[in-house]
Amino acid sequence: MLHWEPPSVKSSDLNYVAIDFSLNSPGICIYNDKSKKYHFISYIKPKTGTKVEQKFQEEISQLKDVTVVYQPDFTQDAEYSSQELAKIKRYDKMASDIINIIQQHSYENDGYHIAFEGSSYGSKMGTNNIIDMAAGAAVLKLKMLKTMEPEDIETIAPTTIKKHAGKGNMSKQDLCLAFLNNVNGDLSLLKGELFHYCSKTEIDPKVKKIPKPLDDLIDAYFLVSLISNRN
Repeated sequence: MLHWEPPSVKSSDLNYVAIDFSLNSPGICIYNDKSKKYHFISYIKPKTGTKVEQKFQEEISQLKDVTVVYQPDFTQDAEYSSQELAKIKRYDKMASDIINIIQQHSYENDGYHIAFEGSSYGSKMGTNNIIDMAAGAAVLKLKMLKTMEPEDIETIAPTTIKKHAGKGNMSKQDLCLAFLNNVNGDLSLLKGELFHYCSKTEIDPKVKKIPKPLDDLIDAYFLVSLISNRN
C-alpha cells in the first residue's frame, strides 16, 4: 500500500501545475510564484484536428511560453501484446513524458502544488472512454506523488473552475471569450506571448471552432489561476 506524506517543510515559492487531462490532448499550465509567469504545455496526439488547427499548433509551438509535444504513435509499438497491456504501457509512457516536460519548465528548487480538473458528469465520451481517462490520470497522479513529491495534489470540479472564470455553466466558447477578455485582470497573462498571439489572430469562438489545443490550455489556465490565487 502506498503511503504518501507531504514534505514537512513548505517552500517559500511554488510551481502551481494545472492539468486538464485527456488521453489525446492533455493541456497543462504552470505558474511560478517567483517568475510570475505562465507556461502552457500541450501533449497532443499527432495530426489532431484540421489542417488549420495543425497550423495553429505549429505556430504556437514557436512562442516562448508554449511547449507543444506530440505523443508517440502508441498503436505502432511492437511490444504491445494485448489491448489491456497496451493501455497500461501507454498510461505509463504518457505519465513519464508529462512529468519530464513539467519539470523542464519548473523551478527545480521550488515545491509543487498540482491540481487536476475533475470529470464532467455531462460528458458524452461514453463509459469506456471515461474509465480509460480516469485510469490514465490515476497513473499520472501516482507517478507524480512518487517522483515530484508535491506539497498538495487535488482534483477540482469543472463548475468550480468555471465560476472562477465567470459562472458555473460556461461553455468552451464562453471560457475562450473570458480568456481573450482577461476577465480576472491578470497582469501576468497580459505579459504572455500566447495571449497576445490569440488576440492578434482574432479568434472568435462565437463564429469559429476553437482550435486544438487552445481549449485545453484555457481550461488549464483558469485552473492554475484559481489555485495560485487561492493560496
